[in-house]
Amino acid sequence: MRVFDVIERKKNRAELTREELRFFCRAVASEEATDSQIAAFCMAVLLNGMTDRECANLTLAMTESGETLPRPQGGGVFADKHSTGGVSDSTTLVLVPVLSALGVKCAKLSGRGLAHTGGTLDKMESFGCRVDLSPEEFEEQVQTIGAAVAGQTKSTVPADKRMYAVRDVTATVDSVPLIASSVMSKKLASFADIILLDVKYGSGAFMKREKDAETLARLMVSIGKTANRRVSAAITRMDSPLGDNVGCNLEARECVEVLKGKRNDLAELSLFHCAKILRAARGVSEEEGLRLAKECIASGNALEQLEKIVRAQGGDGRSVRDETRLPLAKNVREIRADREGWLSVDALILGTACAELGGGRLKEGDEIDHTVGYSLKKRAGDHVKKGEVLALEYSNQKKTALAERAFGITAERPAQKPLVYSFIE
Repeated sequence: MRVFDVIERKKNRAELTREELRFFCRAVASEEATDSQIAAFCMAVLLNGMTDRECANLTLAMTESGETLPRPQGGGVFADKHSTGGVSDSTTLVLVPVLSALGVKCAKLSGRGLAHTGGTLDKMESFGCRVDLSPEEFEEQVQTIGAAVAGQTKSTVPADKRMYAVRDVTATVDSVPLIASSVMSKKLASFADIILLDVKYGSGAFMKREKDAETLARLMVSIGKTANRRVSAAITRMDSPLGDNVGCNLEARECVEVLKGKRNDLAELSLFHCAKILRAARGVSEEEGLRLAKECIASGNALEQLEKIVRAQGGDGRSVRDETRLPLAKNVREIRADREGWLSVDALILGTACAELGGGRLKEGDEIDHTVGYSLKKRAGDHVKKGEVLALEYSNQKKTALAERAFGITAERPAQKPLVYSFIE
């Protein structure tokens, strides 16, 4: 068998076997397959699609291309949550402390921000945390304090790492089978028993329409069940920023505020996810799970747990209690309403504006400025008057004129879509 043969069969719309996909993924991981061959394979998948069985086999082959994280010996129920990417989506930094404080161990493999989307690892680094944990360090931390948030190691799912880099420059990122296999291969490489997927739709998401997001979610849930994992998926709105802040340090500050009791869409979605995972992990009703999560925050236990996680990963635990240790850029500009009416906030444009300030990456490996970003003073759906402050822009050296375009004002109140469109199990 040759790499060429696998590409040829996929080009001709054949359903690839598990053995063929294993061979291809091993060739990708060992660098026997060239970037050109990976690009040809990805384009063939984009144009011709994959069956559900084929996609599940691709996912398993990608997972098996490297090392998997060893399951801790101490036992317990392990959970993981993954978002397909959005703007001001910092639910992990709320959910992980709450769940782990309630005895559900969180083994969270996360990613960095790219383009207009924010990255959990970048926000962890706002607290000064190390995110390059070895498999042994990751396992020990999950076992000892109940949670760890770290990045994918070089030895974990190497086939996905190479394929993703090629997809990013060959216009094949938006292939549903390739998105599903990329996400799920990393999830299956960890030891999580329960996996909750947050699949976004809207202007700030890869999937613009609810139905497309639902198609992706159903495929990923199917893959998870094939691998004997308990997987569910929430289809959630991402047409406007989830939280009130965009930018690493601003979002890290807001997560602390939510763990101190602040309520907004970020808090509501985080609590929704907590209730779903607690139901799966502890067999309680969703109403009871929600009550437990709220009590965990009200008691201060969740905030204390975040501090433990930050300290365990080498971060500054004092920054969890003192927001001034998460500095903001020195230049502050007010963005004001130019007329009266009903406000909309475009997540894609505002996230892109933050990236242009230096708060995001245009390509993998770019350094980011944690101190820049936007703090929303008005939310989508609010009625505003001319001259009212809509947001504060924090910047250093870089400038952008893009942010104003994110704020639309209309005479008629726009329809508000539900935060959670549907839930798939």
